[in-house]
Amino acid sequence: MSESVIEEYAHSCRIVEEGRDGDYNKYHYEGPMGRIKTFENPDKARLYADVQTVTGGFREEKTGERGAPPAVARSREDVLMAYYAAQPTMSMQWVSAQFDLPEDRVREYIQSLRNRAEQMRND
Repeated sequence: MSESVIEEYAHSCRIVEEGRDGDYNKYHYEGPMGRIKTFENPDKARLYADVQTVTGGFREEKTGERGAPPAVARSREDVLMAYYAAQPTMSMQWVSAQFDLPEDRVREYIQSLRNRAEQMRND
């Protein structure tokens, strides 16, 4: 097993790839206090990092399986869509159904959030 940083963000946050012998790699979003969330897909880890950036950070304790942290829940609709889409147990189809929108429209909202996060990191 090996670990390597694949993305670094402000406030000592990063995405770490965990190489696992004979198994799929895992991707961990980490903050100053350690590991925050684990993903099987690097794109979901990056999307989660984008939501963290746009909201200014949030904590997930006691949000439940289908809940959202207060900082996410009171944000714009695209933030909530991206947060749900980033969850390891959620799919784009589920997000689309929850917001009663076509998948391509949800993808547009999520791309908008990704662009905003990138702009915030560059400013």
